[in-house]
Amino acid sequence: MNHDRDLTPREIFMLKQERISRLDADGQADLFAEDGVLEVPFSPNGLPRRFEGRETIRAVISAALQNATRGTRRLLDHLDETVYETDDPEVVIAEFTSRTEDTVTGEHFDARYIQVLRIRDGQIVLFRDYCTLEAITHLWGDHGGESFAELGRTFPEA
Repeated sequence: MNHDRDLTPREIFMLKQERISRLDADGQADLFAEDGVLEVPFSPNGLPRRFEGRETIRAVISAALQNATRGTRRLLDHLDETVYETDDPEVVIAEFTSRTEDTVTGEHFDARYIQVLRIRDGQIVLFRDYCTLEAITHLWGDHGGESFAELGRTFPEA
C-alpha cells in the first residue's frame, strides 16, 4: 500500500510538511503506518497526549484542520526548517516555525515547533509533536485551540 517506501526519513518529514501546507489531512494520515502513533507530550492536563493507529490519527488530523480553518487564519509557510539526522537511521528531529496570517487584519502569527519522527519502511511509526496549546491557539486563533480541546472529548481514551 505504501508508495513512499523508498523515501528517507528526511524526505518523509518534508512530504508531511508539504501535505500540511495543502491542508491535506488524508495525505498526512497516509504517511503513518497502520499502527503508527502520534504523541503530543505538551498537551495540557485532561487532553489526550497519545493517539494510536492510522485511522484514529486520520480522524484527529481531519478534525483539527476542519476546526482550525473555521477561523480567519491561514497557513502561509513553514520557516527556518532544520532537519537533524541522528545516529538512529530511522529517526529525524525537525525544528521550524509555522506562520499564519489573519485574512481580515493581515497580521502574521508565528509558532515554533520541534518534532521527532521515527520512520520505518517509508512510514511514520512514531511522531512526537512538541507544541503547546498556547502555540496552537496563537497560530490558528481560538478555533485552533477549540479544535484541540474537542479532541479530548472526541478521543477521551487516547
